[in-house]
Amino acid sequence: MDSVELQSTRTQIIDYLRTVCGGSPQGKDSLALIGIDSVAMAELTFELEKRFSIKIDDDILDVDSVDELVQYVEARKIAANK
Repeated sequence: MDSVELQSTRTQIIDYLRTVCGGSPQGKDSLALIGIDSVAMAELTFELEKRFSIKIDDDILDVDSVDELVQYVEARKIAANK
């Protein structure tokens, strides 16, 4: 995984979360604590699929933090390019 690409993914996700939730989400922040409820998670899933051209499965519900979300998206991007 290219560190520049990872940083770009991280920046895009944090920017999106900032617009949805406000504040300044950090990597270790829990998605639930920054305001991602079930409705926001559905919207987030749609946005990530569109923005990164990936398919998201139900296992995204196991993602707890911003860092885990970035790792999840990177894994999906790798899988989509195989």
